[in-house]
Amino acid sequence: MSGFLVVLIFGFPAVFLSLLVSAIGVVKEKYWLVIIGAVLFIPFSYYMNGAFGGSGFPMLLPLLQMGSAAAVYEKNKLWAWLLLVPAALASIWFVGVALFYNVF
Repeated sequence: MSGFLVVLIFGFPAVFLSLLVSAIGVVKEKYWLVIIGAVLFIPFSYYMNGAFGGSGFPMLLPLLQMGSAAAVYEKNKLWAWLLLVPAALASIWFVGVALFYNVF
């Protein structure tokens, strides 16, 4: 049971939920949803920082999501979307590494 909870907190369900909640927050202009998405992204960014020797960059991803929440609060959707892009790209990169690690 505890292994299942670890996967839910640190794994891809939390990452996808985080990005989904953040995107809904930007679309609906609810900055608090983007903040919730940033909090959900923290364990995954902590894991990415330790797993790949990211030298601190993955720990900046939740801060960028908080910047996106500030942009939503200021009614600037363009900056809100632009500040969500690094988290989405890091998640896509991580999925690619997980799926194709043994292929190449």
